[in-house]
Amino acid sequence: MFTPDQIKAKNILLRLDLDVPVKDGRVENAFRLEAVLPTIKLCLQYGRRTCLIGHRGRPEGSDPELSLQPVKNELEKLLNQSISFLSSGFSPGECWTGESPLCLLENLRYDLREENLDRGFAQVLSQGADIYVYESFATYRPCTSLTLIPEYLPTFTGQRFDQEITTLSKVLHDKNHPSLLIVSGIKTNKRDIIDKISSKFDQTLLGGKFAKFEHLTPDGLDINSLAIQEFQVAISQAKTIVMNGPLGYYEDGVHDLGTKSILEALKKSSAFTVLGGGDTLSAIPHLGFSYTDYGYVSTGGGALLEFLLTNTHPLLETLKKC
Repeated sequence: MFTPDQIKAKNILLRLDLDVPVKDGRVENAFRLEAVLPTIKLCLQYGRRTCLIGHRGRPEGSDPELSLQPVKNELEKLLNQSISFLSSGFSPGECWTGESPLCLLENLRYDLREENLDRGFAQVLSQGADIYVYESFATYRPCTSLTLIPEYLPTFTGQRFDQEITTLSKVLHDKNHPSLLIVSGIKTNKRDIIDKISSKFDQTLLGGKFAKFEHLTPDGLDINSLAIQEFQVAISQAKTIVMNGPLGYYEDGVHDLGTKSILEALKKSSAFTVLGGGDTLSAIPHLGFSYTDYGYVSTGGGALLEFLLTNTHPLLETLKKC
């Protein structure tokens, strides 16, 4: 984390997690944006100018459906601050000469160089900036903004990034027992990670496509009453609980009983609870719960699991090499 003196009167390139759900041109869930507001405000208070960069989705070139324009609009509301939006090309140099102290570049992934680890792109993005602040814990796969920009600019982590690392480190090294891991999903590579992480917890319970057949409803879209009872008992006994992913296809309003029952049990639990994953972030308010009902809600999904597996984040490994 940076100090006010380290960013005072500096041009700050700020990498944020802007991969939020958008519907009909509006941000549907602003949790990830709200999580990084303290860092943005510090940059506004002490820095000269701040240029925001980030991505949404996995576009193949320019895709209007994945523009950051709705994110810009939402951030303006949250900050009560106008933001310049550079919608064409990647010319961050314009950020340092405009009237607004805050600007946002269009989706980084519109440019294929972002995911291709391109040093030329890293130099372009770094142009005119004095320091780089990385505030995107959920972005953990190799890319130019994660792996290469720190080679060109003095780099600091953001406040939320540090909170994520501190919280998950506690889960790994200083947790109370018994500990419980609840994971759901459909991706086979996620199952591989779960198998490796399970040994770090006293008990692991699986939902979604990972659950045992006898624990699913006949259509396989939710856990059944038997599984719900098993989960509730385990939650009542645990002292540390990590949940990643809803337990069923809650979005259709028919297969939400499993996820809702487990979220309710976690809310009532006296254990230290950590919840994460994009679908989990959506399920919490959708099913009538609040983020404050739980000990800690992570902005990461895959990044959360990767940290539990490796005890580090790729950004931290990048900084060790710089």
